[in-house]
Amino acid sequence: MESTGDSADMNTVSGRKDKRRLIRLIAMFFIFLPLIGYNSGCEAGLGTIPEPKQVKLGGQQTSIGPDSDLKIPSSVISAYPAAVSRFQGVLNSLSGANNVPITVNIFKEKSEGNLSKDVIAALKRKEGYYIEVRNDGIRLIGADELGVLYGLTTLKKMAVKWGGNIPRGHVLDWPDHKYRLLHITVINLTVKDAKDLIVKASESKFNGLIMEIESGWTELSSLRVQPIRKPELEKPLTKEDLKVILRFARENGLEVIPELKLLTHQDKFFRRYYPELMYNEWTYDPGKEETYSVVLPVLDEIIGIVNPRAFHIGHDEVAGADPTKKRILNEGEEALPPELFLKDVLRLHSYLKERGIETWMWGDMLLGKEEFPEMLQRHLHGASGYADLRGRIPKDIVIVDWHYADDQSAFPSALAFAESGHRVLGATWKKEKTIRNFSRYVASMPSGGEGMVATTWAHVPKKEWAVVDNIIGISADAFWNAR
Repeated sequence: MESTGDSADMNTVSGRKDKRRLIRLIAMFFIFLPLIGYNSGCEAGLGTIPEPKQVKLGGQQTSIGPDSDLKIPSSVISAYPAAVSRFQGVLNSLSGANNVPITVNIFKEKSEGNLSKDVIAALKRKEGYYIEVRNDGIRLIGADELGVLYGLTTLKKMAVKWGGNIPRGHVLDWPDHKYRLLHITVINLTVKDAKDLIVKASESKFNGLIMEIESGWTELSSLRVQPIRKPELEKPLTKEDLKVILRFARENGLEVIPELKLLTHQDKFFRRYYPELMYNEWTYDPGKEETYSVVLPVLDEIIGIVNPRAFHIGHDEVAGADPTKKRILNEGEEALPPELFLKDVLRLHSYLKERGIETWMWGDMLLGKEEFPEMLQRHLHGASGYADLRGRIPKDIVIVDWHYADDQSAFPSALAFAESGHRVLGATWKKEKTIRNFSRYVASMPSGGEGMVATTWAHVPKKEWAVVDNIIGISADAFWNAR
C-alpha cells in the first residue's frame, strides 16, 4: 500500500511538471507566433500585386494610425492628390496604439545617411522606392515623385494587411519597364467606370493610360457624327467628362496617351459619315486631300482636350492586304497599297511633330510572316509589300508591337523594330504565358525596349470586370517584375 502511495505521489509530481511544461510551451508559442507568422509570410513577399523585389520584415511591430505624423513633400501632394488622399483615408481608419511618425522624402544621395549600397543603387532607378520600418517611425524614400507614390501604395497595403501593426524591417523595390500602360476604349464607358479602372491601374503601379477615343462615343464638335444614344447603353462622354477622367488619371500618377483609329477600321467612322472619302469599305483614302480636312481637325480637338506628349494613330490590320485574314473586301475593291499607307503615316507624323507631339502606332502591318516563322502567324500582317515599309517609317515613331496568343519565349519582331531604329512597346491581352514571356523579352532587349501595354478591348465595353481585373493583375506583376 505504501509503495502504491509513493507511486501515486510520484505520478502527481510528474503530472504537475508535465502541466507546467505544457503551460510554458503554450506561452512560448504565443510569444513567437507573430515572429513565425510574419517571417514566413514576409520573406516570401507581401502578397501584393505587383510583388516588391525585396521584402525583409521581422516579428517586432510598429504601429501607424490616425495619430501618426505624416510628412509628404508638397510636390507629391500637389501632383497626386487623389492617391495621397486614399493613403490618408486608410491611415485614418486604423486603430493602432502608440502611432509613430511617417516621414516621406524624395531621394537626394548627399542628404540620405545610413543607406546601403543596394538601397542607393535602387533609388537611382526611376520610380524606385525604399520603406524602412523602425521602432521610432517609418521612413519612405522615393527615387522621384512616382517612386514616392508607389512607396505609399505599398505601405498602404502593408497597413491594411497587418491592421496598422507593421513588422519591422524594410522593403526595396523598382520597376523593370519604363512604361507600364493600360489600354482602354471609351465605348460604353462612364466616368465612374473610368475612375474605377484608373484607381486599379494606379494601385497596380501602371504609369500610363492609352485611351482609345471612339467616334460616336465622345461629343467632339469637329466630327460630323451623332453620338450613339441607345437606351441599353451608357451616354456618350462629353468633353467635360473627358477632362474629369484625364485630371483624375494624372492625380493618380497615370500619363494619358490618346488613340484615334486612323486609316483602318473606318467602318463606323468614315464609311458611315464620309463615304466619299473611302478607298474601300474599311479604309479611308490618303490620296484625297479632303480626307485630312476631316482628320486634322479631330486631332486638333483631341490635342486641345488632352494636351498629350504622344498620340497613338492606330494603323493596324489593313483590310485585304493579308489574304489570310477573314475580313474580305467587296468584289472589285482593292487593298490599300503600301505607298498610300506610308503617305498617311508621314502626313500624320509631320502634323503631330510640328506640334511637339510624339507619334505612336501599331506595328503588325510592318511584320512579314516569312521573317518570323517561330511566331504566331496570324498577328503578322505585313504581306503584299507592307513589311518592306519598316525601314521607311520615321525613327522617332514609337512602334506598339502587339502579340496576344504566342506561346514561345522569344519575340524577335520587337528586336527587329529596335534594330530598324525605333523604340518599341510590347502589347499583350489576356493570355498569361504571352504576357509574362513578352514582358521578359522586351526587358532583356539590349536597346529600344521601352515597356509594355496591357490591352482590354471589348471587355471594358461589355463591363466584364472580372476579366479586366485579371488582365490588370497579371500584367501589373509581369510588367513591374520582368527580369
